[in-house]
Amino acid sequence: MRSVANTVVKIFLSERGGLTPAEGQQLPVDETGPLLTGHAALVFVVAALIASAAGVLTYLSAGNAAGAVLAGLTAGVASTPALHRLIGH
Repeated sequence: MRSVANTVVKIFLSERGGLTPAEGQQLPVDETGPLLTGHAALVFVVAALIASAAGVLTYLSAGNAAGAVLAGLTAGVASTPALHRLIGH
């Protein structure tokens, strides 16, 4: 996969008039890891479930869609830091 990425970058740079590496050299590839850690993904999924539950329950009780969306967003945003602290790393 790395050689394909290097080839694409070489073609892009040569078309743009940029520098290309000498033959046989590798271009640096950013290997920073996953976009989200497992901990962060779990926190966001649980916060989304809490937000959905709050929104649905608010809509069922009040019948107001705008109020339900606002309640759901508030519950999701408020639960995220608490879940971050409660769910271990």
